[in-house]
Amino acid sequence: MAEKKGIRLNLANQLTLFRMASAPVLMVLLLTDSGPPGLAGDWGKVAALLLTLVAGITDVYDGVVARASNTVSTFGKFCDPVADKLMITALFVVFVELGRTPAWIVVLLLFREFAVLGLRLLLAGGGTVMTPTQWAKYKTIFQVSAAVAVEIPLVLQVLTFSDALSVPWVSMIYYAQIADYTTYVALLFTLVSGAEYFVLYWRHLE
Repeated sequence: MAEKKGIRLNLANQLTLFRMASAPVLMVLLLTDSGPPGLAGDWGKVAALLLTLVAGITDVYDGVVARASNTVSTFGKFCDPVADKLMITALFVVFVELGRTPAWIVVLLLFREFAVLGLRLLLAGGGTVMTPTQWAKYKTIFQVSAAVAVEIPLVLQVLTFSDALSVPWVSMIYYAQIADYTTYVALLFTLVSGAEYFVLYWRHLE
């Protein structure tokens, strides 16, 4: 009897799917506002920050787990970066909606992600699997860091208005500036890593 082929939901692939599933959950948590600060909707922002941190950690460890357990798969190679794109895109689109990130930054992020995804699909059609480069790994780290940095002032506002924590407004401005700088660094790594993919893989296109 021939062995059945299909996606094996090993731990590494489960972590990748978890990151994919976290994208819509993060959008709901950040956008739901049930009333005055401190109620369920605003506390969702605290949950969103925690989920972003957990999802970011899984991005580091799914590759480590796959290599350590010898379960590296084509599904993982293809879907791992797609999971990153889904999560980061969802977060930054929401940040624009919340007025926390300029729209032009998100447009550039989306342009890069769609361009690289298109390149990945073209290469896959020719039998070539595009693997993450070192710049792309740094890009993901800075994108997640930027998302966390943007979410921190939101969480601090919730904690302050709900009297769970007292944070001076000057500190709020300071944290917001850190979020802006981190986002610019993430954008730089995003664009450079995207250009690197086209330089490395353009010759593989048929």
